[in-house]
Amino acid sequence: MFRRKEVERILEQARRMDPQLEMFGVADHQYRLGSPVDLAFVRTIEEAYHFRFPEDYVQFITEVGDGGAGPGYGLYPFGYYCTEVESTKEAKAREIYLRGLGRELKLLPIESEWLEDFCISKEEYEKNPEKYFRGGKGSFNWDNGTPYGFFHLGTYGCWRDFGLITAGERYGQVFIRDTEGAFELEARNFEEFYQDWLNSILDTKQFQKELEEWRRIRNR
Repeated sequence: MFRRKEVERILEQARRMDPQLEMFGVADHQYRLGSPVDLAFVRTIEEAYHFRFPEDYVQFITEVGDGGAGPGYGLYPFGYYCTEVESTKEAKAREIYLRGLGRELKLLPIESEWLEDFCISKEEYEKNPEKYFRGGKGSFNWDNGTPYGFFHLGTYGCWRDFGLITAGERYGQVFIRDTEGAFELEARNFEEFYQDWLNSILDTKQFQKELEEWRRIRNR
């Protein structure tokens, strides 16, 4: 379970080490979390669309913070779903997406001969072949191009998003999804996923090393 004060302390440490916000993705969130959302609103969405978010994610967005500081370009705010849509098209897309969260995303292993099709390096695959999957038949909502049962948490850029599985046997796990249709297991649950990112800040030597690498890239 996360505590807001403890998370804020770690984020403050990150801001001290990276005052110019040079680390990848952080210019968007600046190591800051949004305000928590109301639990009643989360439950209203769940009941309306017949699914349940994993409790570690719910605890985080209702007690710690909603959107902002996190892996990649940061976490998307759940509070988006209580904002007014700007068009009928957007309203329909949101409705289709939310209704799909209660349906299972069926994941199948990726055979080695398919790696090139899914833009997965052979080296990375051979390290952990059990991490890589492809969506099975009937796993995608072709009305909006999104997989069923996959709640988008954020993005790493380059068409690689990360999200929570919200239905089926992999419920609660966090996967990376790319536009080629490949899925990579990132963490067993949201708590592990976010804690790994906080740990990357707490490991100050590694953090400084990565920061220096990004500075060199930016200054080329």
